[in-house]
This record gives sequence, structure tokens and C-alpha cells, in this order.
Amino acid sequence: MARYVADVERILALVDRAHVVGATIESAIADVEREVNDLGIEWEGEAAEAHRSKHELLRQELNDMRTALAQLGTLARGAHDRYRAAVDHNKRMWP
Repeated sequence: MARYVADVERILALVDRAHVVGATIESAIADVEREVNDLGIEWEGEAAEAHRSKHELLRQELNDMRTALAQLGTLARGAHDRYRAAVDHNKRMWP
């Protein structure tokens, strides 16, 4: 019989790293937004509308990323806890 192993600590570390990457992306975007706002330029026309449209899409996608990362964290921690509980249970059954 093959031995099944799941490196649950490594999985959680990967999820933590994904959160760090997400925070880095958000920070970089906030920096760009700050720079654009600091320019103090009022613009209009097709380019301005295209910019606003893309900016709104970016905001929606950032929100999607936050939601996905939160769900990933919740699911990974739940899987970690269940896996650990199963390992502990099996060790008690089969010392």
C-alpha cells in the first residue's frame, strides 16, 4: 500500500505567501493611484472614460482577489485542521 502524505504546513505557508503577494499588489496599485491623484489633472474625453472604466474593472478585480484569498485561507485552514485530526485519530487507533 502506498503511503499518503500531505504537507499541510507547507500548504498553509503557500496560502500565507499568496496573502503577502496580494497585499503587495494592492499596495503597488494604491501607490499608482496616489501618484495619479497627486498630479491634480482634470481630464475628459475618450481617454478619460477609458481610464475610469479600466480603473473600475481593476477595483472589481481587486475585490475578487481579496474574496478569493479569504476563501482560500478559510478552506486551507479547515483542511489543515481536518487532516491533523484524522492523523491524530489514526495514530490513536493504530499505535
